[in-house]
Amino acid sequence: MKKGEAKIEFFSNLEYFKKEYERGLVVSKFLYNKAVLEKDIKMTYVQFNKYFNETFNNKNIIPQDIKINNQEKEIKNEPIKAKVTTRENQVFSAMYGKNFNSDDIL
Repeated sequence: MKKGEAKIEFFSNLEYFKKEYERGLVVSKFLYNKAVLEKDIKMTYVQFNKYFNETFNNKNIIPQDIKINNQEKEIKNEPIKAKVTTRENQVFSAMYGKNFNSDDIL
């Protein structure tokens, strides 16, 4: 088959595939074998399976109501509040635990 012919062939028989899928023929291999016998399709199983999964088993679609809920959230822009303390507890003190005379310091 030439490039693009398999896609045309699949989508030209899409109504047939949808009808068989709704009847319960959800396994692509069985649907492909039935289509080869009844509709005489020429595409390979790999090509058929690619279009079948894109059309019927597309699990990447996010439900619309989740997108709407994300858009309805109110975004509040508030300034960042920095916590300023004046405590004298320092993390590092060079004089801690040492006895110095103030006269010794330069």
